[in-house]
Amino acid sequence: MNVIVERIDVDRFDDLNVLLREFQQEMAGMAGYPDFEPDVELNDLKLREFLDMPDYGVFLATTPKGHLLGFCTVFPMPVGIREEKFAVLDRIYVRPDFRRRQIGHQLLDQAKRFARSCKCQRLQMTMSAFFPLEAATAFFDAEKFYKTGGRKHKIALNTQ
Repeated sequence: MNVIVERIDVDRFDDLNVLLREFQQEMAGMAGYPDFEPDVELNDLKLREFLDMPDYGVFLATTPKGHLLGFCTVFPMPVGIREEKFAVLDRIYVRPDFRRRQIGHQLLDQAKRFARSCKCQRLQMTMSAFFPLEAATAFFDAEKFYKTGGRKHKIALNTQ
């Protein structure tokens, strides 16, 4: 499947908003809230805020014809005195009908590139504390993320 993954800005707000609502509804359903409806106004406000931030990378996966497939978000964290610079993979989502087609890996590759461009030494993400995500865990294991205790998973980034 041909996939285009690109960093987006506020011009693609509507596309991202569609996928974000799907992501939130899926997560809420897994947490036992199948009738959850996202707060559209709050999403709109927060999304516009994030899309305008230069240090917040938002990547959208589409087909060449523009069909929405998924997205991911990543941002560098401020560094403490004794800590190396790292980035957080905030969200990654691929529509259910398009999973297991390497789209998540392509999104993650862009997140890694973005983190490297911000001079980050590692990328980390935190799994849900409320319900297991076996498929997500398998995905991050395949990408060579390692557990660092609790729900955190990290991967070192070759910044050379």
